[in-house]
Amino acid sequence: MSEDRQQALASTFLHIVEKLTFMFGEPVALDEIELSPEPWVEARMQFEGAVNGSLAVIVPESLQPEIAANILGLEAADLTTPDMLADALREMLNVVCGHVIMTLAGAEADFKLLAPQHQVVPRERLADLLEDADSMGFTLDDEPLLLHLELERG
Repeated sequence: MSEDRQQALASTFLHIVEKLTFMFGEPVALDEIELSPEPWVEARMQFEGAVNGSLAVIVPESLQPEIAANILGLEAADLTTPDMLADALREMLNVVCGHVIMTLAGAEADFKLLAPQHQVVPRERLADLLEDADSMGFTLDDEPLLLHLELERG
C-alpha cells in the first residue's frame, strides 16, 4: 500500500473510531504489535462500486467489550452475549468502511457494502497479517488493533 494511501486510511480510521467509540488511537509499526495469547477476532466486509475490495478490523477478543460498550452506551458488564460484541465490531467496521471508500474514491463515490462477517482469526493468519503490506497496525486505548485493506487491482 502506498504511503499516501496509508496516511489517508490511518487518518480516516482514527477520526471515525474516535467519534464512534470515544476511544483514542495511533498508528504503530506492524513489528511493534504484540500478539497476546488470547484469541483475536476479525470483522471483515467486502465492497463494490467505485472501488472493489475488502476491509477488516482485527482485535484481541478482550477489546470487543470496550468497543461495544462505547458504541452502545452501556457498561461493559452489561454486554453478556457474544452476539452483542460481534455486532458492535461489525457496526464499527461498517461505518469505518464507508468513510474509507469515500476517502479513496471521493465523496460522491457510488458503492455497495456487503454484510460484514465476524470470526476468530487463526494464529497463522495473524502472523501473516503482520507481514502483509496491506495491513496497518494501531493501538486503540493502548490495545493493539490491525486494519487490513485489500483492493482489487483494476
